[in-house]
Amino acid sequence: MIDLAGRMILGKNGEPVFNFGKHKNKKVLAVLQEEPAYYDWMMNGDFSLDTKRRLTEIKLSTLKPK
Repeated sequence: MIDLAGRMILGKNGEPVFNFGKHKNKKVLAVLQEEPAYYDWMMNGDFSLDTKRRLTEIKLSTLKPK
């Protein structure tokens, strides 16, 4: 699990994937890139603070130089 609620887990390749809803088993970063409004929906939704924090960390990881 990535977050305490289990909304995101590590996929087969070690990347975070969603573990619920219409994007279940899809890579978190791919969903955030293809459907940016999904991030806002989750941030405004009834998700735990831990889930929101982890989602934000994943989103911001794309901004960090590799």
